[in-house]
Amino acid sequence: MLAELTIDLDAVRTNAARLRALIRPANLGAVVKANGYGHGLRAVARALAGIADGFCVYRVDEGLALRDEGVTEPILVLGPVESAELAPALAARLGVPLWDDGAFRRDVERTARAAGARFPVHAKIDTGVTRLGLDANGAGAVLASYLADEALEVRGAYTHLAAAEELESDFTLAQLERFRAALEPVEATLRARGARLHAAASAAAILYPALRLDLVRAGIALYGIWPSAATRSAAGDAIALEPALTWTTPLVVVREVEAGRAVGYGCTFHTERASRIGVVPIGYAEGLPRALSNRGEALVGGRRVPFVGRVCMNMAFIDVTGVPEARAGTTVTLLGRDGNERIDPEQLADRAGTIGYEIVARLPADMPRRYLEAAVGQAR
Repeated sequence: MLAELTIDLDAVRTNAARLRALIRPANLGAVVKANGYGHGLRAVARALAGIADGFCVYRVDEGLALRDEGVTEPILVLGPVESAELAPALAARLGVPLWDDGAFRRDVERTARAAGARFPVHAKIDTGVTRLGLDANGAGAVLASYLADEALEVRGAYTHLAAAEELESDFTLAQLERFRAALEPVEATLRARGARLHAAASAAAILYPALRLDLVRAGIALYGIWPSAATRSAAGDAIALEPALTWTTPLVVVREVEAGRAVGYGCTFHTERASRIGVVPIGYAEGLPRALSNRGEALVGGRRVPFVGRVCMNMAFIDVTGVPEARAGTTVTLLGRDGNERIDPEQLADRAGTIGYEIVARLPADMPRRYLEAAVGQAR
């Protein structure tokens, strides 16, 4: 086995329960896109049954996988949907995003009429990300037409925030005001029909109570990862998060090398003393950022050891001179705890010049995952 991910599902449940308590009376929509942020789509959804009020995915096939897993809660697809996917989405009662008043809307209507059913949709409004969504200035009229359309079941209206993680509160609160203004002509009708209004993801849910509205789309915090260092600092004692993922790999060889020896592609590292250089059997193809070359750290024997040389496609080097017991087969911890030391996704991301989201979302789907649940006292 080249590497293994161990996911503590009780930590995921704990985070979800804490988030749910924090955001009440808003509902909790668990975001499990990108293979549950690398933690495993199906396993995370099973773990959150009875805690999450619904689930959010990016693609239709992710929603269908959850239905196959027995998930009965509402599921919202957040990403673009191909017209060819509409029939299976409707059959599975997936909610799809609608920010269109043209060809795609007509395809949604046609699919609904052919099935003799109303299509569940959430209207998306762009208030500042400048990505997907109806223009906020004209959204009210389009929403009114959605509400009058017998082919559509408008289950919600939402927006997405651009700067909540960076604590740019003026911009974030301005987005909320644009969202409210866009909804004003139809808000009473939306609420009368039980539609949910939503804007906040993890960061805004933690820091901006006014943005929790009817539903929070919580993603990264479910997995015990802070949206940003600023969010963690500003949250204070409002909520504690439990990291859920451990990533380990074995040393495949430890080489005794002399001072002045080049290590890896490009000869970017030379030993300054007689050294013990360990090789791990994964690289950037397995999700280990190349940016960790000559700057990242791992844990071996409860001690921090540096990455040296360039991270290769399928291998990387660490200096284990300070861990004399290290040998082929010794466990290397890339994420998680070893003894008194711990490396969290945020720390690894900081060394790689990226964010914790990217670290876990890029973990390969075919990397073995082991699931722990303290409630049953064993892995499954």
